[in-house]
This record gives sequence, C-alpha cells and structure tokens, in this order.
Amino acid sequence: MKHSMIGAAMACVAFVSFSSSADAANTYVSNPMGLAYGNTSGTSSYAKPGGLLITGRCNRYDSAFTNARKSGAEVLAYLNPVETYTYSICSLDSAFYRGNVATVPKWPWPSAGVRANYPSNKLTDIRAGSVWSNHVVAYITNLMREDKVDGVFLDVVGARLWTSLANWDSWPQWERDSWTDGNVDLVRRIDAARRAINPRFIVVTNAKWMGLGANERGQPGERYVDGVGLEHHSLSNTWHKAYAGRTFSNLGHRRVLAIGNNAAEAQGWMNIQGVTHASSQQSYVQVTSPPVAFHRLTDRPKRFGNGSSGGTWASAGLGINFKRGSRFTLYDKGRLLNVGAYLDGRGGPSGSQALRVAVYSDSGGRPGGLVTQTSAVNVSAGSAARWVYFGSSTALNPGTYWLMVHSGSNNAVSRTYSRGDANWYGNSDTYSDGAANPAGSGSVGSDTISIFANYTVGH
Repeated sequence: MKHSMIGAAMACVAFVSFSSSADAANTYVSNPMGLAYGNTSGTSSYAKPGGLLITGRCNRYDSAFTNARKSGAEVLAYLNPVETYTYSICSLDSAFYRGNVATVPKWPWPSAGVRANYPSNKLTDIRAGSVWSNHVVAYITNLMREDKVDGVFLDVVGARLWTSLANWDSWPQWERDSWTDGNVDLVRRIDAARRAINPRFIVVTNAKWMGLGANERGQPGERYVDGVGLEHHSLSNTWHKAYAGRTFSNLGHRRVLAIGNNAAEAQGWMNIQGVTHASSQQSYVQVTSPPVAFHRLTDRPKRFGNGSSGGTWASAGLGINFKRGSRFTLYDKGRLLNVGAYLDGRGGPSGSQALRVAVYSDSGGRPGGLVTQTSAVNVSAGSAARWVYFGSSTALNPGTYWLMVHSGSNNAVSRTYSRGDANWYGNSDTYSDGAANPAGSGSVGSDTISIFANYTVGH
C-alpha cells in the first residue's frame, strides 16, 4: 500500500472481462477503515464494531490498537513479504526480517538482489518453498496463535508486479511464472495454517490475482485470501469496480478494502458490489475521520461455553417447566448473536417440545439475575441430535454467565447432551410466563451440558 503507483498502473488494465456487474447494488454492508502506518492518532474514532484498522511496520502492539479491538474493531498487521527495505526501523521490523534485512534471501534472477519494485528496496526470494517463504508462513502462523491482531494486510503480494521499476513485462516467462507460483503458494500455506489454528484470522493482499492476460496463472490465489486492497482508483475504472466483486475465500469473512481519493469517492466505493470497507486517506501516516457509517459485522463470531457435542444424553425427555444449564466465563465486552445447544428429539414418542435459553448472571456459583432469554424453538419427536440455535441480541459485559435450557409444552421429547464435569444446575420454572428472575433455588449436578453462546466483540 505504500506503492501508490501500483494502483495507477493497474488502472490501464482492461483486457480481463468479468461476468458480474460492477454497478449493481452492493449486497455487502460497508464500514470505515483507517491506515495508521506512522502513528495511532485518531484511531479511537474507529474503535467500534465494524471498524477496521491497519497497523504500520512498528506500532502493531500499541495500546490504541488493543483498545480498538476490545471495542469491536478489527486490526490487521501490515507486512511486506516480497520486499526488503534498506534497513530495519524498529524491533518488530527486525524480527520480521530475521534480525538483519541485509541477509534476507533476494529474488535470484537475473542475479540475487537485482530485481526491485520500489527505490532502495529489493525483491525477496518468494519462490514456493524457499527459506524466506517458509519464514513468512511461520511468522504469520505465530500471529494467529498469539491472537493479538485479527489478521494481516500483505502489501504487494499478488499475481504480478506493476511498477515501472519492476518492469515485469521484460521478465522471461519462466521467471514470471515462478514469481506468480511463489505468491500463490505463500497465501495457500497461510490459509492452510489459519484453517487449522484460527479460522477467524483475516488475510488481505494489496495486489490482485488476475490481470495477466490470457495466462491467468495467479487466479487460484483468490481462494486463499478474504479480499484485496483497491488503492486510489477512480470510480470510473470499470476493471477494478468489477474485480471488487470477485468471490475470494469460502471462510465467510470477506474483506475488500477500497481507498478513495476523498470522502465522496469512499462513499461511492461503498456502493460497489463486493466492497466491505472504505477509506478516504491520501496519506497513510495516520487515520482521518471515518468517511462512512459503522455497522456491526456478524461474519466472525466468537463463542464462550461448551462447543463439544458431548457423549452422554439425558436418559429421558426434558422435564416440562424446568430449566437446566451450566456456567461459563465471557472475557470480552460483546453482543449475543445466538445460543447453540446440542439436542435431539428422542426422549418421547410423539409431538414436539418448546424450548428457550435463559441467560443468568452468576451469584456465588449459582444462577442469579436474568440477563436475557432467547427466542423459542420447537424440537420434534424423533429428530436426530444436532446443534439447535436460539436467537438473541443482547449486550454482555465480561463476566460469568449461566446458559440454561428452559423446557415447556406437554411433550417431554427433547434431550440435552453433556460431558462429565461437575457444572450443572437446574430447577422448576413455569415456561408459559417466561424465565424466572431471579433464577430461584434448585439443585446441582455432575455434568456440563453442551451449550455455547456466539457473540460479536463490542457493544
């Protein structure tokens, strides 16, 4: 993203056609994003659900980003895997470049250290399976594990290079193929790591995966990323408007980032199909005021509770006018999306049973005051064990909560599942008038039922 001329060069690309209409109404809600490469001044204005911030090379762990995440914003760490700088400017920079930028393996053709994409920088040896590529994958994998950022923004990673200094069209075809294959391999392995470790992790590249003419060798890279950056392109640029609508990863959290030349362009980009975030920044030193409104996103939910289906089921259908549940700790400020409980309908021969989930605060290790109760779901007799979801939209503060299945109707057909931990409480409670507040006296048990809450961070 530091290479503003990349966008200008791509503006001339018009030889790839798309089947989607770039001028159709955007089916994705767009949110504001800010780029804070130099300092974190003003980032608090993005500290809301739906906001997105991109760090610089050195400020990734600044408290401003930490606080923004706690309030619901997403934070992406800036990295440039395909170029080295003249020197490291901070300890984070040095760590990424293995302690010494001078020793980072350079792109080997026509000889190591000759190829460049930007003045004073050199292209790295990003070939598939190279020592440097392996290091980048390992470095980003560590970011997934430590969970201090929501993802990465990979500058210049894509199918090809666009600057006049790179002079891509002069490269022999085998060298271009090797470069493209190395970039695809890089995001493929990053994607494999996040699916195994942290599927919520976001991967965005600031270069495209198409635009090679008849040989679309880089297109497979799209499936491994959540989106791309579209940097300072005019709204009259039909190619980039169409490219914003590409499919990208199937993980479900699309992030296509458009940077307009002013607030009006940012607002225009939010109406282009596929765009999820818009910025109006000309410079990336610090953020400017958010150019578009905030909207809560629900495509990367977190959860607390017991997400295991368990191996033990209730011996009979759930008793009528009774609630039972387990307690769990929420560490974030969040808003409920829904509650999932693992249930079947094999506790009785016929009919159906109405259920809801009541959420209680904890009071000395027992359910206390009622926080909320979900919408009702009917479980039919004979239905197979599955996760049943109960809708809710309630703000929660960090703390300990009881998630309790409240059963009603005249047919005791539903059954809960559980594991063997001693974390169960139940009591009688008439269903027809709603969950009691406070929960009321009851008895303890030796199980933890299979139930969890999905939520988004921030209120």
